[in-house]
Amino acid sequence: MKILQAKELDVYSPFDIETFMGLAQIKGLEGRETVELLEFWSKWRPYLKIYSFGRKKGYLAVYMEREVEDEIDAIWEESPSKGFRLQALVQTMIIGVLRELMPEIAHNQCAPVPKPGKVLKKSLSKVGLELFDEGSLNYKYSTLTHYPFKHGCDSCFLIDSCPKINLPRMQGLFKADPVS
Repeated sequence: MKILQAKELDVYSPFDIETFMGLAQIKGLEGRETVELLEFWSKWRPYLKIYSFGRKKGYLAVYMEREVEDEIDAIWEESPSKGFRLQALVQTMIIGVLRELMPEIAHNQCAPVPKPGKVLKKSLSKVGLELFDEGSLNYKYSTLTHYPFKHGCDSCFLIDSCPKINLPRMQGLFKADPVS
């Protein structure tokens, strides 16, 4: 069976306060809150893993390791609002990496999920990732997409459950127009 070559990438992505505030559903931050977020950003950056699979065309997996998942879960138990904000911070980190590697995502606001297949599943397993049949990875904070960027809802395995298309009331969360 063919296996796609895996390459770990080191991508710097600065803190994007606008993306964070959108994901956290807040309109502003106090200075101390910003400092705390930046401290978590620095602390968690080493746990952010980025892999490309394939050579010229392939896939990109970005995920946060379990230590961060566990820490957010514990914080969520003590303070759901803080847990929610820190979850949004991790999502901001992942989106930042995607935007650095594929600037087109900033315009399209979407990273289409590839169809799970045997070659992709086997390739991901070589670095400890499991791709489930519904298109999710075995990490809570993760994404898998085509790499380089492959635009289009038609290429997304999750098209039938996509909130951009199927939940018109959520359209304000995305800058791009939903596909009709």
